[in-house]
Amino acid sequence: MVDPKREIDTTGFMFFFLDEADTVEALAARIFPGDDEDPGAREAGVVYYVDRALAGPYFGWQGAYREGVRTLNAYAKDRYGKKFFELSEADQDAVVGALERGEVPGFGESEGSENFFTMVWGHTVEGMFSDPAYGGNRDAVGWRLIGFPGAQYGYSAEEMRYGADLSGKPIMTLGDIQRLAREKPDLFYHRPGPGPSVTEEETPRMPTRPGEPEEPSGQGG
Repeated sequence: MVDPKREIDTTGFMFFFLDEADTVEALAARIFPGDDEDPGAREAGVVYYVDRALAGPYFGWQGAYREGVRTLNAYAKDRYGKKFFELSEADQDAVVGALERGEVPGFGESEGSENFFTMVWGHTVEGMFSDPAYGGNRDAVGWRLIGFPGAQYGYSAEEMRYGADLSGKPIMTLGDIQRLAREKPDLFYHRPGPGPSVTEEETPRMPTRPGEPEEPSGQGG
């Protein structure tokens, strides 16, 4: 029986099946390892970033992930008798090494396991250091790691100086900025004078598709 008053879980996978999510999470965790004291890809929720990206703007990589994860798990089962995410960290590291060297068969001559590794490596880095709004970098752990203050609405001249230490500046995410914009809109939208005017001659015409009449021009349409 589900408690109707329980806290709502806002996580969930939009593209990955559970075995795929477990595999990608384990792979990302060996690329960027961590623990509760020193967070890495698993603690940052990188797998959620990758999942949401594949369900949206990265949809073109869906097939590469689905087939790559299947091939990786087949190799792990053939070599160690278990799926990749079920292996010990030492065995996972051995598989990752083979993957990076292009030694895992089944990816095809043109693709190669090293290309799959490079793709996941790149997306792991993105998930570690992108804004938490995209699903990864949970609690801004990636930004804290490198002393990046996040999505600030402005910087002083001193803060913009090369080499400035911003680690003491309060971290702000896109969510924080949007909340601040509601509370203090003048910080973002105040203009000291009238906005620029645009004449009819300066307004570009909307493009039309073949066979459609062009937008009327001149006085009165």
